[in-house]
Amino acid sequence: MNAASTVDGNRRELEPAYLEGLERWRRQKEEDLRRRDSWLALAGLHWLANGETTVGSDAACDIRLPAGSPGNLGVLEVRAARAYFLPTSPSAVEGAPLPGRPLLPDTAEGTTFLRCGELTMIVIERGDRLGLRVWDNSRLSATGFAGRQWYPPHADFVIRAPFTPAVRDATIRVPSVTGDVAEESLLGTASFTVGGRRASLHAVPTEGDRLWFLFGDLTNETTTYPSGRFLTADAPQDGIVILDFNRAYNPPCAFTPYATCPLPPPDNRLAIPIEAGEMYPHEHRL
Repeated sequence: MNAASTVDGNRRELEPAYLEGLERWRRQKEEDLRRRDSWLALAGLHWLANGETTVGSDAACDIRLPAGSPGNLGVLEVRAARAYFLPTSPSAVEGAPLPGRPLLPDTAEGTTFLRCGELTMIVIERGDRLGLRVWDNSRLSATGFAGRQWYPPHADFVIRAPFTPAVRDATIRVPSVTGDVAEESLLGTASFTVGGRRASLHAVPTEGDRLWFLFGDLTNETTTYPSGRFLTADAPQDGIVILDFNRAYNPPCAFTPYATCPLPPPDNRLAIPIEAGEMYPHEHRL
């Protein structure tokens, strides 16, 4: 990745091709928030107890769906750590499995999506708990979201960092906003310098064999999301990983109270400011 060139021997400037690619990536992040079933469309998260739970917009239902939904959509039943759904009217719900077959949660391949008009529902699995996540896509036309905000791109935050792989089967404890703590595979540690200060970040896996850095820094107190941000990077080449903090982005919890975001591990909370990537207006804190 050749993001920056040297001008007059020392001042670094970002290459036009890099800036164009960054702008495309930021536009895509914006579009992702405005599509159907996005974080902005989330309308509820309901933790499920064992036994039967009625679902619908009627006041008598255990899980209240948004106004305009069917009054009694059906019954969710949790037994033996699995969730089953029996719709009141099978024709009103797309995607419901055959009777007796469980709903596959978001942690399984082939997650079951239940759809009814503008509503989408899935079962999520967090630790030993199951929950019903509900999207209401009619919310997208009424959202007051003004758009993502970003620091101007800066060459000093595109960093070539030595990467030290973790020992085999190493893990790291990753907390979440739900209070759960997950044991995630630890891939290794990137070491770098920003503003003359040394720092390091631990990496866990994400899609496409990439590295995922959950990190916090001093800007969380003023200009970025208080809980921290996310950063992904390609697998290291010749022991080097590119940390492009211009692509640091906010977790889903910055956009909805119904997300279950992981938080930075304690060692990934940096005692330095990273004035790059996505910002967050603290007056809009959820």
